[in-house]
Amino acid sequence: MLTQLLLIVELALLAAAAYTGRRRIARLLEVREDPGAVPSDVDSHILLFLRSQGGLAYQSDITKALGLPKSTAHKALRRLEEQGLVEIKRQGRVNLVVLREAGGAEAGQE
Repeated sequence: MLTQLLLIVELALLAAAAYTGRRRIARLLEVREDPGAVPSDVDSHILLFLRSQGGLAYQSDITKALGLPKSTAHKALRRLEEQGLVEIKRQGRVNLVVLREAGGAEAGQE
């Protein structure tokens, strides 16, 4: 009797884990399909800020100027880098963000 009860509990836990995993996968797929289409408001603000700074800015300056959490700025910049709009150059302990639209020729000269 105890063995059957344990088997039922184990099956219930497996079903719950499978359901949760499917929901996570579905959420990830939804997020991955959309990002390349239209830049979000955060992405647009970052691009505008970079243009106003001549196409160069440190990631920390972007974060401070736009009042963004570090994680939000990081994710947005990675998204923009994947889209080919910016290049992130590691300089010691800081990231220099280069706008590729205006500075594409400069970024390629290194």
